[in-house]
Amino acid sequence: MKRFSKENIDITNGNIKSTLIALSTPVIISMALQTAFNIIDAIFLGRLSADALAAISITFPVIFFIIAIGAGIGIGVTSLIARYIGKNQIMDARQSATHGLILSAIISIVTTALGLYYIEQIFTFMGAETAVISLAKSYMTIIIYNFIIILTVFILNSILHGEGDTLTPMKALVISVSLNIILDPILIFGYWIIPPLGIEGAAIATVISRLFGLLLILHHFIKKRAKVTPIIRGFNYLPKIIKNILKVGIPSSLSQISMSIAFFILTSFVAKFGTPAIAAFGAANKLQTIGILPSIAIATAVITIVGQNAGLKKYDRIETTVKTAIKLLTTFMIPTAIILITFRNQFMTLFTDDKTVISLGSEFLKIVPIELIFIPTGMIIASAFQGTGKGTPQLVLTMIRLFIFCIPIAYYLAFTKAMGLTGIWWSFVIAAAMTSIISLAWFKTGSWKKETKI
Repeated sequence: MKRFSKENIDITNGNIKSTLIALSTPVIISMALQTAFNIIDAIFLGRLSADALAAISITFPVIFFIIAIGAGIGIGVTSLIARYIGKNQIMDARQSATHGLILSAIISIVTTALGLYYIEQIFTFMGAETAVISLAKSYMTIIIYNFIIILTVFILNSILHGEGDTLTPMKALVISVSLNIILDPILIFGYWIIPPLGIEGAAIATVISRLFGLLLILHHFIKKRAKVTPIIRGFNYLPKIIKNILKVGIPSSLSQISMSIAFFILTSFVAKFGTPAIAAFGAANKLQTIGILPSIAIATAVITIVGQNAGLKKYDRIETTVKTAIKLLTTFMIPTAIILITFRNQFMTLFTDDKTVISLGSEFLKIVPIELIFIPTGMIIASAFQGTGKGTPQLVLTMIRLFIFCIPIAYYLAFTKAMGLTGIWWSFVIAAAMTSIISLAWFKTGSWKKETKI
């Protein structure tokens, strides 16, 4: 029995390498565009001041927290829909889509309320300077109202990913990001009758462009161009669907939330070395994110491929998919790391003219990109577990990487051994290397083959 994506890719029988590339390429483009915008946003704000750049840097853990929740639930939806399609149970897939949207709406309301109440306390706890906290609060007060848009888009995109359509989300994001890039300088610096709004202008531009992107995705579903459309009439609340979404979604969300918390802690370590260090960390980390994009994209494709093949119990094909994905990514990551390390100074000058920030960011980029060689293994194996309906392994691997290795090593090297920021940077590499070894050993146990009932 064949299962096809929108682009007529044979997910359950076609060439695995070609399928991985076909499904992941639109995701890579989408993420590259979003990252490019984030970098451009940082460049514009860096021209305002180092404080503005630092303010954006300390908002990242908070925004990442929301993205973590949306991505986690989204992965649960993708995994469940892919497995239902593999079993040819399309109506169950549609019910899953509706349940995913309801979950996102509830979470949006809760996180928006909590964000509005606690945002200043969060930034104060991170140890940033008063001027930076004030700018960050101005930015986030607007962005918080964007949470419901972010989460809804995540779920709608996840529905499409589950059926193998990664192209439609890419098209919507191309338009959304293009609009954001146009609006950003206009609202930050002012143009014609529009006054300069500074960091608040950047936030407004983000909200407008994301809303436009949401409308484009909704239009795709309203026109019934998707194979799996949410059920409105005839919807039945089914606890088993919520359970199956959360079985993968909660560990995935907790995994990504733990990354947000870890980033929060690591940022507080960096903050002890001053505002220039925070600005450098934020800017350099955006560049590092570019290198990680292919891993995330291939991992997204792996969930879909593994999910649909798990529905047909094609375990040999799943194992081959994992091996192929790891080889493909590792081959790509080595030159990526070399480029980031070689041209680190030139990359940092895009963000700021501040020599201290450039120097500190360059030190980050001399060390941290080495982790790109190790990241694919853990990420792909975690995605394979998710595709078969098992979310816990990703959470465990993430906790090991961050809280067993990264944070303790960062503290030990930075403060106990007095290596400063260099010690923090090396902790990323050591943690990634150790986690890749553990994930490989786990996958070889074959525990992922145990069927998860849906």
